[in-house]
Amino acid sequence: MGFAAIRKFEVRNYIENAVREAFRNGPKLFEDADDFLALNVTFPKDIPAEFWLITNWEDEESFYYWHDNHRSELHQNIPKGSKLVKRGFSLNYFNRSIF
Repeated sequence: MGFAAIRKFEVRNYIENAVREAFRNGPKLFEDADDFLALNVTFPKDIPAEFWLITNWEDEESFYYWHDNHRSELHQNIPKGSKLVKRGFSLNYFNRSIF
């Protein structure tokens, strides 16, 4: 069984397009991580300033190892001046299975 971490956040100062560009053109922080499978960046059609980052891993231990060793890199490409909706942040963990 695999593992997924889903992080949700919302920007509040109309820079969602700049945030999308940062994900599209920024460094690929996960690509070389052991047991990393995929990253999906998505947002609701009716709330374009809300982002959902879904990372898929072979196992939970690989995610935590990567996260603990790369925490400082996670926000380095977020555009300057970004403001987040305080109650708009969440981080959830899921068991992932493929049928």
